[in-house]
Amino acid sequence: MITCTYCGYKCPDDAQICPNCGKPIIRLTVDAEPDYNELAKALLRETEQKEPISHKHAIIASCAVLLLALVAYSFFAR
Repeated sequence: MITCTYCGYKCPDDAQICPNCGKPIIRLTVDAEPDYNELAKALLRETEQKEPISHKHAIIASCAVLLLALVAYSFFAR
């Protein structure tokens, strides 16, 4: 079992992505120095993934406001 560096979940040894949090598995060997280039790449991927999520939240919020406006209009249009 390998431990996810993001959430601490015990993943199978052959996992490429953590089944708990969905982040990539970073493999470090005990005798070797950490590969900071891989860590930097993982951090860059995580940073790049945050933008679409915030855009997604804006779309959901806009739809919720539109739905609320339609409900209010139908209520007051009677």
